[in-house]
Amino acid sequence: MNQTRLNNDPADEQADHRLERCERETLYRYNEDEGEWIADSSIPRDIHKLENQGWTEILVQYYKDGSVMSKQFKAPRNCLSPRSYNPDKAKSDKPKRVMTDELKQKMAEGRKAKKEAKIKENN
Repeated sequence: MNQTRLNNDPADEQADHRLERCERETLYRYNEDEGEWIADSSIPRDIHKLENQGWTEILVQYYKDGSVMSKQFKAPRNCLSPRSYNPDKAKSDKPKRVMTDELKQKMAEGRKAKKEAKIKENN
């Protein structure tokens, strides 16, 4: 266990209450002067994702009990880019898969054969 973190516990300065789900957030800021992204997150899933992607940890805030409240990371400019999101194009615009009766019958026969093989295997 990291004794330095335990001995120099910054949790004394933190509030007693824990963040609720509606209070958690992840913010991404771009510092154009230094050419780097700053990510500030209190969502555990996002924190783990940033750690796994190799972002550099620059600040950690703790609760009174010593558990992590939030972390701040930095990364070079090329680590993050805006997605090509188009709100006008809905997912329902994709063409649906059309299955012929012949294909449906083949799939049904395959399932039936697989089920029979499993029954034989168990007996």
